[in-house]
Formats: sequence, structure tokens, C-alpha cells
Amino acid sequence: MSTTEATTRPRRPRDPYLDNARGLLIALVVVGHTIECFENTADVLGGTLYTAIYSFHMAAFIMISGYLSRSYRNEPRQVRRLLTAMVVPYVIFQMVHETGKALLLGSEFELQLLLPAWTLWFLVALLGWRLLTPVLRQLKHPLMFAVAISVIAPLDPDLGSVLSVGRLAEMLPFFVLGLIATPEMLERVKAFRHRWLGGAVLLAAVAVAYLVDDRVPTSIFYLRSGYEDDRGLLLSMLLQVMVLLAGVAGSLAILLVTPRGRSPLTAMGERSLTIYLLHPVLLLPIRYAEELPEWLVSWWGTLGMVAAALLLTAILSTTVVGRVTSWLTDPPIGDLLVRSQDDGPREPRPTAANGIPPRT
Repeated sequence: MSTTEATTRPRRPRDPYLDNARGLLIALVVVGHTIECFENTADVLGGTLYTAIYSFHMAAFIMISGYLSRSYRNEPRQVRRLLTAMVVPYVIFQMVHETGKALLLGSEFELQLLLPAWTLWFLVALLGWRLLTPVLRQLKHPLMFAVAISVIAPLDPDLGSVLSVGRLAEMLPFFVLGLIATPEMLERVKAFRHRWLGGAVLLAAVAVAYLVDDRVPTSIFYLRSGYEDDRGLLLSMLLQVMVLLAGVAGSLAILLVTPRGRSPLTAMGERSLTIYLLHPVLLLPIRYAEELPEWLVSWWGTLGMVAAALLLTAILSTTVVGRVTSWLTDPPIGDLLVRSQDDGPREPRPTAANGIPPRT
């Protein structure tokens, strides 16, 4: 095939299904963080929604990320994309978070590159999972390996947030599950007739969150630290497996209720990274506020915050916001950092015994 033919071949239209799923999930991310910042978790409705959302929303996001990483081979163009979409934005927004924290709390600026600020753990963990992809694909039973890592890693009491090591290890099964999924599997999920089951599972998640609100801390769904000392070892491992299963069940439920064609969620999914990076910055003044209005801790205060979060998500997904902030969220400096395949050292031409290169 000639170069001209390769460049003029029409691109396949982008399937909006996964974008719709990511749009739905990023909306839940913003809702969860808004409820957290405005302390609506102290309200019954807010606490229930917060627990239900955190039981599956990042698991689903990570599974989709794993599915979209199936072709990752550490090629120059892929490494370039990692730098422009993850590494550089991480450094930029880490500085933004630390600057905002210093200004709002009146403290000294302290840049901590090894300890991701608030939501930025996902970029570091996703970078690690992507780099591990070629290794994971060589394993005979990668899912069993990932589950074992997730259950064994919390035995280390010092497991923590430095470089997101805790979440990278404990959430690894979600990424691997997406990594080993095939397009045929996804098509079967899309073609499943009883989509109402997805809604039923999500409603069940809300009901269970309401029933266990005072008994089970939401922190068990964070999957980022070692097992607590006040629980037995076997119980802790069992809870870890149950949390993983809850994440998978909620993820499948989200995929079942996701619209198949283009919808208002599509644009949100296409710009999910932009929304993920920008919304915490806008919430920083609330996150570090010394005192918030008491009326927020009520069912109608929670509903108001949910509506505000959805509105914020819609605004951040607009083309205007994407264009204005692209130099921060997706800086075009990949070519400056990664050499192309043509930039590598050239092999010397073979020479004959008399030192004259042979004709080609």
C-alpha cells in the first residue's frame, strides 16, 4: 500500500457507546466530589449516594481504561500520548493544587510530586497500569494474578498513597478485567436485551448503601491502604474480595444502562479527562473552606449540590472550555519529549572488502 493510500483511507466512525459510559461516570465523579466537599455526606441522602457512587464508579472507569489499553505496546506515539495526557498534566495540576492549598490555607507552597493531590492519583495509577500492560498480556492468568496482588498487597501496613502504589495494586483487577475483555464480549453486553437489570443493580447499590451507612465506612471502597488492625485477617481479605465484586457488578450495570447511540453524554465522555482535571480546581475553595452553611446538611441541600455538580460537568464538557484549557489538560509537547521512529540512530551501510558500499 502506498503512503497516499494509507493517508487517504477514511477513518472508522467513533463508537459513542464507551464515550457515553465515560460521560455517565465522569458525571458521577463530579457529583461524588461535590457531595464530599460540601460535607453532604453527613446527611442521610448525601451519605447514601456517596457510598453507592464510590462502590463502583472508579472501578468502571478503570475497566474501560483497561479495555482501551489493549493495543498498548510502548510505541513512540503511545509514549508521546502518555506524556501529553498524563505525566505533564499531572505535574501541572499538582502545582495548581499545591498553590491553591497554600493560598487558601495561608501556608507555604510545598510541591510534592510523589504524593498525588486529591484526585490526581488516577493519572499516576493509570500511567503505571499502561506501562505494565505489555507484561500483563504475557501472563497465562492475568486476572488471577491481579486479584492475588489486590488481596495480598494490603497486608503491608505501610501501603499508602505515595505514587498511588496502594490504589495501583488494589485496583489492578479492574484494569486487567478490561484488558482481557474482547470486542465480542462488549458487543454481547451492548446486545443484552434485559437492560433494566442494570438499573435494578444500581438501585440495589443505593439501597445497600442506605442499610449499611452506619456499619461500613465508605473508605473501604477507596482501595488505597493496608488492612485495618481491628478486623481479623480473613475478614479483611473477604471484604476486599467483596469490594472487588461490588465494583465489577456496578460496572456491568453502568454498561447496561449506557445509551448505545450519540447522546448528551457523548461529549462528556470525549472530554472526560478535561472534566476530571478541571473540576477539582474549581472545588478547592469549598474543600478548604473553614465553615459551610448548615442548610447544606439536608436532603434538599444534597439535591441542590447534585444538580450543581451535573451543571458543572455539562459546562466543563463544552467545546469552548476544552479549547481554552487544552494547553493545560493536553499540552502539545510530545514531539519535544519523545523522538519519532525516524529519529533513532541509523545503522551503518554494509561495505565490501574494498571499503566501497555495495549498490542497492
